[in-house]
Formats: sequence, structure tokens, C-alpha cells
Amino acid sequence: MGKRFSESAAKKAEGLARKKQQANAKQRAEQERLEAEEASKWETGSRQPNQKKILEEQKKQEKLKAKKERDALLADEHEIIASERKCKRR
Repeated sequence: MGKRFSESAAKKAEGLARKKQQANAKQRAEQERLEAEEASKWETGSRQPNQKKILEEQKKQEKLKAKKERDALLADEHEIIASERKCKRR
């Protein structure tokens, strides 16, 4: 004897739902791949920053930072010397 409809209907519905989920996932993955491909096309045509200018700017910032540190150390040293002079006068 064959299976009754009531016995196989649930399995058939589960199978159809699983196939639909797999198809949706496949379609979503394909859409994401196409979007990534399109984004990469836009990036290849865009202007890239000049590496030489970036390096020059970094060096400039490093020099300014070093100068500020030196100035701070020099100011601290002057304060120490000034306080020592006051102590010696007394």
C-alpha cells in the first residue's frame, strides 16, 4: 500500500520550505557578490591619495610633536633652575 496524504504532506511541506530557504540564501549571496563587484569597480576608478604627500604630512606632524616635547622639557628645566635660584638666595 502507498502512503496516505496526511503522512506525506508534512514531509513535503518541510522539503518545499527548505528548498525555498536555500534558494533565498543563494540569491542573497549572489546579490552581495554583485554589490561587492560593483563597489570594487567604483574604487578602481576613484582617485587614490598621493603616498608622498601623506608621508610628508606624517613627518611634519612628527616634527611638530617632537618640538612641542622639547619646548615642554625646556620650560620644565627653566622652572627648576628658577626655583633653585630662589632657594640659594635665601
